Amino acid sequence: MGEKEISKILITGGNGFIGSHLAEKLLARGDSVSLLDLKFNANTQFLDSEKIHGDIRDYKTVRKAVDGKDAIIHLAAVSRVAWGQEDPFNCWLTNQVGTVNVLEACKKAESKPVLLEASSREVYGEPLYLPVNEGHPKRPKSVYGLTKLSAERACLSYSSKSGLDPSVNHVIMRFSNVYGSERDLPERVIPKFMTKAIRGEDISLYGGDQILDFTFIDDTISGIMKLASASLEGDGSIFGEDFHFVTGRGVSVSELSKMIIDLVGSRSRILHGAANSFEVRKFVGDLTKTHKILGYEPRVSLEHGLRILRDRTAPTIIAR
Repeated sequence: MGEKEISKILITGGNGFIGSHLAEKLLARGDSVSLLDLKFNANTQFLDSEKIHGDIRDYKTVRKAVDGKDAIIHLAAVSRVAWGQEDPFNCWLTNQVGTVNVLEACKKAESKPVLLEASSREVYGEPLYLPVNEGHPKRPKSVYGLTKLSAERACLSYSSKSGLDPSVNHVIMRFSNVYGSERDLPERVIPKFMTKAIRGEDISLYGGDQILDFTFIDDTISGIMKLASASLEGDGSIFGEDFHFVTGRGVSVSELSKMIIDLVGSRSRILHGAANSFEVRKFVGDLTKTHKILGYEPRVSLEHGLRILRDRTAPTIIAR
C-alpha cells in the first residue's frame, strides 16, 4: 500500500481515544481518513479528515460511510465492562448489531474493503493459563466480553469460510488495557488513579489483586498500523486471523496504584474494597504471534508510559 496510491480508510469510533490517535498516524503517512462517531470534540478538532456524525447502530448511515473505502477500522463500541453490566441492551445493540451493520456494508460495497475488527482480552474470561495466546478458549464472564466474542463470530460468519459470495476479508485485533493520553475515558483505571493521585485524593481499589497487561497507546497504534498495512497490501494469509496487541507483562492493580502515587509524590491513601464479580482477575497476553507475523514489538514500559501520561495530563488536572 502507501506510496503507490492513497488508501481510503474509515475509522468507526474515530473521535475516541484510540481512533483519534490512529487517525493522526494514518493522515501523517498520507492516507485519506474518514471518521464516524456520535460526536466530535477536541480529540479531533485539528484533524483534516471527513467527519461523519452518525450512529453505528443505524445501517443506512454505516452503509453510506463504508462505500468506496479500502479498509474499515471498526473501533466504535460500548467500551467499558462496567457500562455493559449497567446497560446490556445498548451494549448488545452497539457491539454486536453495530458490527453486523459494518459487515453487511462491507459485503455490499463495490470497493470490497477489508475489515479490522477491534476486540478485547475480555473474550477469554478467566484464563486457564498464562500468558494467554490467541488460541486460548473463549469463556467471557461479562456482558461486554460476550458482545465482543459475538462480534468476532459475526465476522467469521461473513468470511469466505462461511461460503458467502461475496465475503468480507477481516482480521481481529485484541487490545488489553490501553492507556496513555488525556483523550482516554476518565473512568478507566489508569487515568482515574492518575487524577486522584495528582489531586491527593484517596484511591479506592475493588479487589486490587487483579493482574493485568497495560499497553501504552503508541504501541497499540503501531500494531494497528502494521496490521492495516498488511491488510491493504492484500496479504491473504492474515485474513481471518486474530492478533494480540499486548506487552506480555502483568502488573497488579494494587502495584499500579502505588507506582502512580510514588510517581507524582502524592499523599493519596489506598482504600481496599470488594472486587466486582464480572471482572477478570488475571490477564497477561502472549505477543508471539503478532511479533512473528507483523513485527509488532511494544517499546514503552509501564513506568515510562505513566511518566508520559503524568506530563501530558498534570497541568490540566491541576488547573481544574
